[in-house]
Amino acid sequence: MADNWKYLPVNKGKDKAKVDTEDFTKLSKLSWRTVTSVSGRGVVVTSVQTPKGVRMVTLGAYLMKPPKGKQVYPRRFQNGFDYRKENLIVCTMKERQRILPKNRNHIGTSQYKGVSFYSRTKTWRAGIGVDGKSIHIGFYDSEDEAAIAYNKAAIEHFGHQAYQNQVKKRPLRRNRED
Repeated sequence: MADNWKYLPVNKGKDKAKVDTEDFTKLSKLSWRTVTSVSGRGVVVTSVQTPKGVRMVTLGAYLMKPPKGKQVYPRRFQNGFDYRKENLIVCTMKERQRILPKNRNHIGTSQYKGVSFYSRTKTWRAGIGVDGKSIHIGFYDSEDEAAIAYNKAAIEHFGHQAYQNQVKKRPLRRNRED
């Protein structure tokens, strides 16, 4: 069976983005390049002429044409430039925050989203923001355990589109009392 995707040249062929075969010909007519987003991740963009002048458009927005107030973001972050429609989600900024990984440029106490070191008790704290409120999940002996607890809470509050910290799955040893 033939693949239903192709690699689109980016940065004059120095990089490539995975796109659906049905979109390849249309996309190949434009010049695509990468820029670095606020989170530190690369994003594939092109310039298009609009009634208000030339503007930069992401490959995801070009493909999905999101309505006003929504944007396009990949569901999975680990596979580089994957712009197949099955990997893209159209969402509001609030919804997007639920699926974003921790900002790579942020210097903090943990490598994981929703996790911080609590120096008073020398434990790792897991917490999550829901509807503008901070929710304390618990204190854990290890950073990985706190990250796993965050992952569970993220799914409970935001569903399976929620960002999941990439940790090895192992059972939680214990949730320390506050």
